[in-house]
Amino acid sequence: MIGYLRDYANAITALACLIAVIALFLALNGKIELGVAAMLSTWSLDHWDGHVARKTIHLRRPGVANFGKSFDGFVDLIHGVVFPAAIIILVGRGTTLSLLASALLTLAGAIRLSYFENVGLTDNARFTGIPVSYDTPLLAILLLARSQFPDDVFPTVMAIAFIVLALLHITTAIRVPAIRGIGVPIATGFAIAGSVALVMIPQSSSSDRISDQYKSLRLGSEK
Repeated sequence: MIGYLRDYANAITALACLIAVIALFLALNGKIELGVAAMLSTWSLDHWDGHVARKTIHLRRPGVANFGKSFDGFVDLIHGVVFPAAIIILVGRGTTLSLLASALLTLAGAIRLSYFENVGLTDNARFTGIPVSYDTPLLAILLLARSQFPDDVFPTVMAIAFIVLALLHITTAIRVPAIRGIGVPIATGFAIAGSVALVMIPQSSSSDRISDQYKSLRLGSEK
């Protein structure tokens, strides 16, 4: 099985998977901005593996290509569904709204990925509904705008934003162009710029906010 990773596109997907684990590790240890910055790398590589797969299609055996399609779907599930759901819960400190948002996002993401696995793109290379790959960029944008919201309001803003996005994942009324060609380096540029901006956010302030929210919840439950 490991031989499938000798394929260039599959090797890129494997690298994206490893970076996704690092991103999860950082976020679960209180370094949410660093985790999202790392996950932006996975998001960028998710576009490059498809780009490389199309460029090397004449070199790929059918079995290798089919493996790559399924492998890429699993990594999409991590960076586009599981990771954002975890961040929503972490930021919301396990409130009912954060649970609802993460549950809806997970269900919608699983439905969307299953649909895409069986149906694929439209004839003019468009996605039906918003792809789950838009979730990580939204996380980055929200975290970069976090200072514009009161600490007690931001978790609600994030939860509502992802509830809306979850619904857009499974709508059939929207057609979104696939990121190809010049869109791939543009997406990479966004990932680099977003990562740099997130890394520059003081990590201690993020951890302190989470700790303060947790203490407030505990004090409220003890009264």
